Amino acid sequence: MRNSRDPSIDTLRGLACLLLVALHVIGEAPSQGLRVLDDHPLALFAQLFFHLRMPLFAMLSGFVYAARPVQPGQVGTFTRGKARRLVAPFVFAATTFALIMTVTSGSWAIEPARFWTIYLQPYAQFWFLQALILIFCAVAFVDLALPRRPQTAAFVFLAVSASAFLSPLGRGVEWMSLDRAIYLAPFFGFGLIMARLESPSVRRVALVGVALALVLFAFHALTVFAGPDRDIARRTGLALGLGLTLSGTLLAFRFTIRPFARIGTYSFSIYLYHLFAVMSLQLAYQLLTRPDPYIGLALGLAAGIAIPILLHEIVLRLGGGASFMLLGLRSASWREKQGAAAAIEPPSSKSQGFSVEKPPTTKPMISW
Repeated sequence: MRNSRDPSIDTLRGLACLLLVALHVIGEAPSQGLRVLDDHPLALFAQLFFHLRMPLFAMLSGFVYAARPVQPGQVGTFTRGKARRLVAPFVFAATTFALIMTVTSGSWAIEPARFWTIYLQPYAQFWFLQALILIFCAVAFVDLALPRRPQTAAFVFLAVSASAFLSPLGRGVEWMSLDRAIYLAPFFGFGLIMARLESPSVRRVALVGVALALVLFAFHALTVFAGPDRDIARRTGLALGLGLTLSGTLLAFRFTIRPFARIGTYSFSIYLYHLFAVMSLQLAYQLLTRPDPYIGLALGLAAGIAIPILLHEIVLRLGGGASFMLLGLRSASWREKQGAAAAIEPPSSKSQGFSVEKPPTTKPMISW
């Protein structure tokens, strides 16, 4: 890892990526993925970490946003940056995936008359980006309303979003994944608070969070083992408490695992493109009469992580429109970027999804 990145944050990104890819390899139901039954150990593993996967992604997003929030007079710049970084790759990846699924009659095939829904309703893993766009709009509104009180703004956002989480508001509303945006918003808000509070305050709260997380996780585990075939509800008190305490303690007591951190530097690309690799491998897996599921999981994880990383590196070197459309990066070519960087400073690692910059202070500065 280069000095321009925080390996502890990248470690958490890598962990979130591994859990997400593992879920899609195993499958969310016996008719998907490895086709294992609900009471299979792999299926139970996927269910046990239900309240960690997406809450952790959302909390890291809030932590990242805190370093470069919207500023009065710069709404246009903020909007253009988010549109470039999120909307362009979302449209490209979702369109390509939907076309492949439709042509091959895959699990996520779309009728031509309803193809437009992939951009405005939950579709495959891309719903997270729709929800994140709504969350950015909401948090920007709060920050602009309280421009000189960032900590207060963070607490207001968390309080309002947690109340909405537990209320009937937006339940079942699929437009721009509103229901799931309300589900993710409190975790985003908690990440925002953790970035804006002083470290000693965060650690003191986290000590309490560890004990509470263990109790809630034990209760969740008992529920999973007692009824492995039951659907897990997202917007419940248990989901809120477990998501906040599990993700929050991981973020407060950050650690570094170098292989995870390396994966985490490509988190955005892995999120966008892992399902392309996983679905292709699952087709081959079925043709091979479904070998041992643990082998299938190992192969699926390897493909779901390695292929998006390879794609990312290829696109970076192509530069131009490819880097803009596939990754949301500025359209300057890779060679031009390398030359410009070399002219002003020693080489450093590029932004890959969620990037973390370290200024000469003890508190990391994080930018998306």
